[in-house]
Amino acid sequence: MAVGGKRAVGIAVALAAVVVGAVLVRGVAQDRPPVWVNKGADWPAQKSQLQAFGERYKTSSELFQRLREAAGGGKNPAWAQMSEPAYDWSGVYTRTGGGLEFDADLAGRPPKPEYYAGVAKGAPGTTTAQLTPAGRAVYQRKADQLGRTGGEYDPISDCRPPGVPRWVTEPFLHEFVVTPTQTWLINEMVNDVRRVYTDGRDHTPEEDAYPSWNGDTIGFWDGDTLVTHTRYLNKGQYQRGLQPDYSEQTTVVERWHKVDAKTLQSDMWVYDPVNLAKPWYTRQSWTQLTNDDKSLRLRYWDCRENANNAIEKQSDGTSEFKPFDFEQAPKQ
Repeated sequence: MAVGGKRAVGIAVALAAVVVGAVLVRGVAQDRPPVWVNKGADWPAQKSQLQAFGERYKTSSELFQRLREAAGGGKNPAWAQMSEPAYDWSGVYTRTGGGLEFDADLAGRPPKPEYYAGVAKGAPGTTTAQLTPAGRAVYQRKADQLGRTGGEYDPISDCRPPGVPRWVTEPFLHEFVVTPTQTWLINEMVNDVRRVYTDGRDHTPEEDAYPSWNGDTIGFWDGDTLVTHTRYLNKGQYQRGLQPDYSEQTTVVERWHKVDAKTLQSDMWVYDPVNLAKPWYTRQSWTQLTNDDKSLRLRYWDCRENANNAIEKQSDGTSEFKPFDFEQAPKQ
């Protein structure tokens, strides 16, 4: 082969290597987890990117593993760091905005009867969840129920826990306790505690696992952000009103981050092959309440203590309190 021909081949090989390298670099960049972003004027675009990031992974386990790899396996904070602002989650909190909407960005949109009628007949509705045919059918049945009766029966009316993912929408008092090997996410409602194990353990083996209200949660620390993965959940609904259901196949990935002195937030990706055609991303938020006089505290919650809390499901699918009785109950 002539010298010129060899030189041309060499140049072609070099250019091909550059192109392949550029493609690989671009692929790595596209798969790199998005950094934490605070909500601002460009939040819709940022939210779309976070939704798209979740959609790259077929399962929540794959997403959680990718986040862990990007964090180099994670590193737990030491006890000496617990007073640092990033890890000091002390105080009494309540949910920030959102009302009872699972996607807090949908708050402040009270539906009208004609809206329910339209959804029952196939209109898409306002939910940002991308539903499967089965999930859509449930959603439409709820719309029909609310449109016809104006009411519903909430499964937690019998004092059961809300469960995850619904846990994040409950508007009661919350506390959060961070330690190097565990983090406790506490909801005043029915004394509800989610335990996040960050001591390196894996999930409970499938042969020993069973569904529960809060499931089994493990996690790791990526700098000042707690990343968690939850499996083995009971089925439920994201909240009352026209919102989707979730199945026992639901799994969740969260990224918890202290945004400022009074705000704790979480990126949340929900995977549910039964009801969700794609993972559902939302940003959840809690605000620390002013408590200078220390009067706010989480108290023991047992809704069975007051007989007037009893709710009965009606024949039309709605619910009503039993007739109130203010006589003192006899002592046992």
